Amino acid sequence: MAESLSEDDALEAIARHIGRPGQGPQLRRTGADITRLPMLDLRVVRSVETRTTRPETRPGRYDVSGLPTYEGKLRDHPVEPPRNPARPRRVELVLSGSVRTVDCGCDEGRQPCSRCRAKGKLVCEIGPSCPACKGVEPCTWCDGTGERRKDRATAGPAREKGPSGRTTCLKCRKPRTACPQCRGRGTEQCRSCDDTGFRVCPVCAGERSTRHAPCEGTGLITRWTAGSVGHAPERSAARLPDPAPPLRVRQQAGRSGAWERATLTSADEPLPDALDPAHAKAAASALELRPGEVARRVDIGWLPLISVAVPDDPDHVFYVFPGSGGLEVLPVWSRRRSLRVAAVVAGVVVILLLVAALV
Repeated sequence: MAESLSEDDALEAIARHIGRPGQGPQLRRTGADITRLPMLDLRVVRSVETRTTRPETRPGRYDVSGLPTYEGKLRDHPVEPPRNPARPRRVELVLSGSVRTVDCGCDEGRQPCSRCRAKGKLVCEIGPSCPACKGVEPCTWCDGTGERRKDRATAGPAREKGPSGRTTCLKCRKPRTACPQCRGRGTEQCRSCDDTGFRVCPVCAGERSTRHAPCEGTGLITRWTAGSVGHAPERSAARLPDPAPPLRVRQQAGRSGAWERATLTSADEPLPDALDPAHAKAAASALELRPGEVARRVDIGWLPLISVAVPDDPDHVFYVFPGSGGLEVLPVWSRRRSLRVAAVVAGVVVILLLVAALV
């Protein structure tokens, strides 16, 4: 890689760019500052494997014959690595000999209804107050309790007759004492229970039991030991040199640079010989085998890049790299010019602030 872009070729490309073709050697003699900044783009995706076992249960007679089996320890069972390490994958297995179907322990697939506590009915809520007596005095004799009110006098024919329009109370059976609309109940007739005080349990429909959910009413449960092998992609990247060239240079090189590329699919594959020695060392470190790694894909791209500072043009630094149509030259403001422009801008801002303060 070091010889893929020579300094002489880079100087001649700069000479042509500034309108002085053929004067590349002259730029060197005038003291051009030449720096090699080869670029590396390294992207790695690894497939990392994890293995776990767990007890599994399914309702009824569950068929697991379609799942692969393993013997002994799951860690010793061979599983083929994924062909594409960028895609997550999970392989489910069954420990050989662990499958068994057993009684659930319920009552033939049923369980007592938890809503009504196996009674088949629920206490009905009290209906709305009677619109005629509003539940205040449904019966002048018992107040809707069925028993005589203690504050009532034991004698007095006028009291026993009660107010006009009253009827016999359904609670205490006293004539002419109850509200004619609710007949001593104090509430309207309940439509849910027809005033019986109980309604059918909506969960069990009065049967006092419901289907046992764990076994889905079969009375049986299938148990086995499951093994799971997961392959998860892990991505990493490295970009050199460090510090990186200016953003404009990186963008232009990424768009039009003639990058050389290679793809590695195994930890045993050697790095390309064309890599810069410093890049090869960094790449080797980044590509060390990780715990649990079973597959990988490494995409490597490299591009020679030279920066040149020319004494005749102190306001620019020229970056040269191979492009699709030959060597490309990209001039970028030098640090000196950037500082000078920043100082001018700062001065203009100060003047504007002073003028604004005086107005």
